[in-house]
Amino acid sequence: MSSAAVFPMNMVRLCIDGYGEDLSGRVYSKLMFAPLPFAGCGALLLKVDALFDKVGYPQAFQVRRTFLGRPKLKGAGVPHQMMEDAELEKQSGNCGTFDIIVQSRQQSGWQGILMDPGRTSVKKFRSEMELLDCICINLGQDSMKEWETC
Repeated sequence: MSSAAVFPMNMVRLCIDGYGEDLSGRVYSKLMFAPLPFAGCGALLLKVDALFDKVGYPQAFQVRRTFLGRPKLKGAGVPHQMMEDAELEKQSGNCGTFDIIVQSRQQSGWQGILMDPGRTSVKKFRSEMELLDCICINLGQDSMKEWETC
């Protein structure tokens, strides 16, 4: 009997299918049924942040202001699982696969841990820029500066 991994609700699996001038690929999470495709590191960050805002987990540190009425506040309760751990575990990217655990979203940014699926490489990050830089280094690039569109 094989033991399947159990993934936390605040984790996303980043499947990178291309990283020439910028990142492209898919994001998987227990918080959604289908993958979230992205083209560009900016789109990646915005889409995952929108997912977290939609479910209210991890809870944002600040409430975003809007001119179109009052923002709807989500509670910090336990979100509903939509994707099974086994389905999430089998996803991988053509160029690289990473697990990102966002522990908090303070100072309007992400703080957390970046891991490879085998958990052999674990890096802490304090902002989205540090996260992207760690991904670049793990993909064999010197830094994000090689991506002109980031």
